[in-house]
Amino acid sequence: MALATLMGGPPRVAAQGTDGTEDLQIGLPSYVVTDPPGRERIMYADSSVSVNIICPVRKARVDPNRNPVYVNGKAIAFCCSPCPSVFSKDPERYLREMKISLRCPVRPSRRAIFDSSLRLTVNQDIFFFSSLSAMKLFRKDPLRYATVLTDPVTRARFRPTKGSPHVTFRGRDYWFAADSTLVRFQAQPERFYERLMGT
Repeated sequence: MALATLMGGPPRVAAQGTDGTEDLQIGLPSYVVTDPPGRERIMYADSSVSVNIICPVRKARVDPNRNPVYVNGKAIAFCCSPCPSVFSKDPERYLREMKISLRCPVRPSRRAIFDSSLRLTVNQDIFFFSSLSAMKLFRKDPLRYATVLTDPVTRARFRPTKGSPHVTFRGRDYWFAADSTLVRFQAQPERFYERLMGT
């Protein structure tokens, strides 16, 4: 801990090793200590690791203090507060530039296609699909396929169930980790319904 403070910047954390052992995780979210210096991904409080080391919007080093956007359950990291909002308005553009491949949440053996006609948003999480038929299946039973979501108020990752607090706003489904966050959402839905600049 003292070493991280002396070195400056956010502390680094260890990811699970290839031998299955888990290293101590300190100061989450933070950089992954096993990554090469200057090319670290970020490990978040839910133990998810970002797929990127460079912000897709500003092309700067990603910052552990910025909340990610989850696409098909994978964390996309950013360098500053406005970037998640910019990314969320046109994710296809940035995902193509990143040259990453993500699996379809309904048909995991197939790759998701980064096209706006195959995109759905649940809470503030983004999902892409391999086909229109896969997207239709997801729409019928989103909790079957979106097994972990981000609470739109606290941004905590949680496993939604049919009993989770739920509301539909502007045609989008929102599930919440607790009744208290649903109440906060309903008091100021415009603040939470999508990622806003600076949030």
